[in-house]
Amino acid sequence: MKLLTSTPRLIREIYEDRRLLIDLSAKDMQRRFSGTYFGLLWGILQPLMTIIVYWAVFQFGFRSGDVGEVPYVLWFISGIVIWLYISEAFTFASNSFLEYNYLIQKVKFNVNILPLVKILSSFYIHLFFLIIVMLICACFGYYPTLRFLQILYYMAASIILVFAMSILSSSIMVFFRDLNQIISIILLMGMWGTPIAWNMDMFSSDIQRILKLNPFYYLVEGYRDSILGRKWFWERPVLGAYFWILTFVILIAGIHIYTRLKPHFADTV
Repeated sequence: MKLLTSTPRLIREIYEDRRLLIDLSAKDMQRRFSGTYFGLLWGILQPLMTIIVYWAVFQFGFRSGDVGEVPYVLWFISGIVIWLYISEAFTFASNSFLEYNYLIQKVKFNVNILPLVKILSSFYIHLFFLIIVMLICACFGYYPTLRFLQILYYMAASIILVFAMSILSSSIMVFFRDLNQIISIILLMGMWGTPIAWNMDMFSSDIQRILKLNPFYYLVEGYRDSILGRKWFWERPVLGAYFWILTFVILIAGIHIYTRLKPHFADTV
């Protein structure tokens, strides 16, 4: 019963501190690139170079399979743009309690917004990067359709999933610092276990069903559906239901762990 009440209470506390959350996330984004000559431009240049390298390797080095009528570069960047956001946001959010340890010492500060501070900080850069992706698509003659509006749904889904994972990981990270290295391995496996650079049709139907258990698959394909105008989100009802059930299970588990460990944060950080 306590678990059922703690979840809506945490959501309510986040909503009450929404202005502080937005202010801290904007300052966090600025602080990340403060002291550099190009500033926020590095937030776009770094993932852009990552995309160029991956695209060149898989387009000209490895044969990743036919992706249909869409040019491979558009198929690739429309999938990796959301993965870069997820991996960056999850990494930073998992360290949020350690990085903002001075705020944890304040009795009246709701520390549960700290993972979201990092998630939103990365989200702002994601928006800039998404604009670049749309410009590249336009250069190839692919312009936004009405289906592009559903990208707002997939954005919200990605934020909720990353928050669910990070409220769990950041709570554990306070007591188990090695988790940071484990997360790096998980993200590496997630990158290659998600059809970002390779086509799912390369595998049999049985293997495809196993690979679709990866919740990131739903988001990657959702971004492709939105950017390339392929499907509406309600045309994937089974995947959608599975994604949200898994996400809320992770969220409830994360809030439970966070609630149990929170009283001991100040003694550890």
